Amino acid sequence: MTLHQESNRYTITSGDHLVTVRNRKRMDMTSVKEIERFDQEEFYVRTAQGHLLIRGEELRIVHLDVDKGLLTLEGNVKALQYDDEDNGLQKGFLHKLFG
Repeated sequence: MTLHQESNRYTITSGDHLVTVRNRKRMDMTSVKEIERFDQEEFYVRTAQGHLLIRGEELRIVHLDVDKGLLTLEGNVKALQYDDEDNGLQKGFLHKLFG
């Protein structure tokens, strides 16, 4: 991943996957391809770097930009786990809505 600084702003090279967690209460992600399932305790997200399982409490979507692959969650983030394997889940939430 390459970050470019442009007068106090950082831009992320297109296609890079970045996860930022702020005080375990807010989480920003790039290169999100699909939200496969979610509820208040668990999000299962397909990213450019594989599937990401996010566990916590009172999790909710604050911002979602499907075109840019951006996702922001708020709640109490307890665990992040990547899974490189395709677990055979059926079509995800975004595909059901927009596919």
